Amino acid sequence: MPKLIQKVEVEITSEQILEQKHEKETNKSSGEITYHTNGAVLQFTEKYEEQELVFKMTILEDKIITLRNGQNMTFDKKIPSHTTLNTPYGILNMTITTKKIEVVKYKEKIKEIHLFYHIELENSMEYDNKVDIYIK
Repeated sequence: MPKLIQKVEVEITSEQILEQKHEKETNKSSGEITYHTNGAVLQFTEKYEEQELVFKMTILEDKIITLRNGQNMTFDKKIPSHTTLNTPYGILNMTITTKKIEVVKYKEKIKEIHLFYHIELENSMEYDNKVDIYIK
């Protein structure tokens, strides 16, 4: 049973770090966060280029599970996770190695989420990704 459901504004800054090249973008959207006894679920829809990305993030004590338009990504510092990435050229296998998970709370409410992780794609492309999420 949820303890609290709250309407929120979400701002996400995502930065891909590929060798010396950094690509950074920021998007804002509205959504809601539902607090449960053992964690929280953040849901929002992000407009990206000409598509809408529907996010559902389950925030637990030591990991975050993200479902985005059918793609499941798990951020867990203990074990790498494996998923697939849908691209215009086909589906690629992807491994995510989480280096940092930080959830900042104020009075028991989540205000910020910071993720830093390494991505390896099956076509041997590798890069780091940094994601900062601010919840108001």
